[in-house]
Amino acid sequence: MEPLTATVIATLVVTKAFEKTGEQIGEKVWEQGGKLLKLLRHKAPETALAIEKVAETPGLAEQQPADYGTAVLVTKVEEAAKADPEVQAAVEDVATAAKAQPFTIQNMAQLAERIGIVNQGTTNFSGNTFNFN
Repeated sequence: MEPLTATVIATLVVTKAFEKTGEQIGEKVWEQGGKLLKLLRHKAPETALAIEKVAETPGLAEQQPADYGTAVLVTKVEEAAKADPEVQAAVEDVATAAKAQPFTIQNMAQLAERIGIVNQGTTNFSGNTFNFN
């Protein structure tokens, strides 16, 4: 699994999850992640739907890894990017925005690990504090 694409997937899932709670992440990451997800809805609707489902129900990554696991989502996004230069550019834009905000992305990666997206582990939020400055 390519680390850059895994970061993009985690960014998309966490961005979508924060969209529901109203929390803010880095503005540029939020914007680029939203653009990529919107583009995927048009160019690769099954991929967008899978990402949105994992964002809404993080346990799916663990419960149904063949359909919603990180490796599967990464492969789907990579395939969409290879098939369409516009999607490839959007993936690169998210990655660039993520690299420009390493602290935010580090927190997002930690959150993604906690909710089972990256490592597909169990979910346990007890005693955890997440700071998104």
